[in-house]
Amino acid sequence: MKTFVKQQWPILSVYLGILASLIVVVYVDFRFGAILLSLSVLLAFVLRLRLSDSAAGLLKIRRRRVDLTVLATLGTFLFILALVVPQGSK
Repeated sequence: MKTFVKQQWPILSVYLGILASLIVVVYVDFRFGAILLSLSVLLAFVLRLRLSDSAAGLLKIRRRRVDLTVLATLGTFLFILALVVPQGSK
């Protein structure tokens, strides 16, 4: 188990960010949680960019260029959408 966590720390850190963002969406604020979600995807982008293929672990799905393009596009669009969503009234 320790070796799995040691080998897969990049994807586990992204999962932790996604989990935290979903908790924030449900219990705190949708916009802030959506921004955290986009930052988690952008974290995956940075980790995939900086780590080698063997160190990236489960972040490596396709070729590096495809992974980086998909993660950067998704993270950027999620961030823009989080900023565009109107603030809810409480």
